[in-house]
Amino acid sequence: MTLRALVIGLGQIGMVSDLTLDPEFHVYSHARAFYLHPSFELVGGVDASAQRRDDFLHHFCVPAFENVSQAIEALSPDVVAIAVPTEAHFKVLETVLDSGHPRAILCEKPLSYDIDEARKIVALCEKANVLLYVNYVRRADLAVQEICRRLADGRIREPIKGVAWYSKGLFNNGSHFLDLLQYWLGELQSFDIVSAGRKWGEDPEPDFVATFAKGIIHFLAAREEDFSHYTVELVTSSGRLRYDLGGERVSWQGAVASASSPGYVVLNPDEERIPNGLTRIQWHLVDQLAAAISGEPAAICSGSEALQTIEHLTTIKNSL
Repeated sequence: MTLRALVIGLGQIGMVSDLTLDPEFHVYSHARAFYLHPSFELVGGVDASAQRRDDFLHHFCVPAFENVSQAIEALSPDVVAIAVPTEAHFKVLETVLDSGHPRAILCEKPLSYDIDEARKIVALCEKANVLLYVNYVRRADLAVQEICRRLADGRIREPIKGVAWYSKGLFNNGSHFLDLLQYWLGELQSFDIVSAGRKWGEDPEPDFVATFAKGIIHFLAAREEDFSHYTVELVTSSGRLRYDLGGERVSWQGAVASASSPGYVVLNPDEERIPNGLTRIQWHLVDQLAAAISGEPAAICSGSEALQTIEHLTTIKNSL
């Protein structure tokens, strides 16, 4: 069964990020992912900008609307991707549910900067019996999935300690890595603030130590204006994992007997590169979305899981 998909918000993640790139190798936007994936039919878009609506029509040959209600009523989509600014998530989602009844909504991260609003978003979808997912795309990446398998089968063994660098705000980008570490290491159990840090706009950037079910991670804030820095290093009893450049380079060094110092165990100097799928990451995400809607196991963040992340972030923020 093909699912009819509507994209609300035709900015970077909605449409623009890959518009001039080769679609065979680059899938970063909701529009291109739904357009290319065999489980979906891209049926329309919504944006306030006339230029973006024209670009959408030109590239995908399906209509673009200025008004959310009109689009929902005209197209009756099965799936709606909400890719507007975070501050508008609740209002747009409310309009979607008032105007129709999609099977699923895929919302950009974070659900909201306000915990009460995030709770309302989840509650509205539950009341309407609409599946809600949040676009924490790293869960769907091939390298992230391989790391999950290694954690599950014991190739990556506890105890685990690590460092996660993030920049551009705790809610905006730090949330990606809190979600990722919870996906790998289990629920966040506690945290300790090391430094309150500064703010990126209104978004705090604290340094803190987070204790998960399977490990302890030091979150450190970098300066986005100097350079973007998104990386995780896990030191485990079986070796070291490096998740660098936001996941563009993922490598593993297993623990091996030293060739030069008998009796010593060292990291294997020959790093194993773990392949990723970041150049087509949004395609992988909607592939997982299709599986989730069909009731199959899927590597995608549910609305309730995303709400837990917002609750943790809010607790951290309120403790500063």
